[in-house]
Amino acid sequence: MVLIDDSNDRIHAFANSKYCDDLVKDIKEGEVYVISNFKVKDYLGDEKYRAVRNKKHIYFTAHTQFKKCTNGGLQIENYAFDLFHLEDIGKLADDNRFLIDMVGKVKNVQELIKIKKNDVEKSLFKFEISNGSSSVPVTFFDEFGQLVEKQFGSLDAKNLYVIISCAKVGRYEGTPPLSNYPATRVFVNPKHYSVAELKMSWTEKKKEPVKPSVQGLHLLE
Repeated sequence: MVLIDDSNDRIHAFANSKYCDDLVKDIKEGEVYVISNFKVKDYLGDEKYRAVRNKKHIYFTAHTQFKKCTNGGLQIENYAFDLFHLEDIGKLADDNRFLIDMVGKVKNVQELIKIKKNDVEKSLFKFEISNGSSSVPVTFFDEFGQLVEKQFGSLDAKNLYVIISCAKVGRYEGTPPLSNYPATRVFVNPKHYSVAELKMSWTEKKKEPVKPSVQGLHLLE
């Protein structure tokens, strides 16, 4: 899991299911807890697909305790992202140490693709996200893709803005697409400053005056 504090700092946390199953089964995503009796460890540097760019991580033990906050306490944001620029995705395609977060306007949504592989039915949901000048292809697989397709289908397709958190960057036919990983989350039209900024820049681009063309005009004396 990813933990967020009141400074919007994030850290990755792990629990061994052998002795932490009872501990984490009642934890709910989005709730605030006071956590005690845990270990802090350094990453070795070769771990793949980390959800957070942090040199350390938390490891829960059999002695770790969670206490839900009910008194209002510290104000902690609902979201905390480490957003990458769409133009940088090519550099990230060959670095599998991290999953990434990206924000964009949804474009070119395709119908769900169903295929059979080794007699097992698979599905692909494809679309693009754009910042107005660059676009990145996105492919979500199987049940995850079906859930996102259903969510998109219930909203205005022309005004969909998403933050894709903990997305996997790959490389397919020379193009680096985003795809889903177990940690991936999709936030559709979230109340987040990055979405507000993107909407504003998109609106401003639409208002830019169109320069008149002078091709085909003749000068009369």
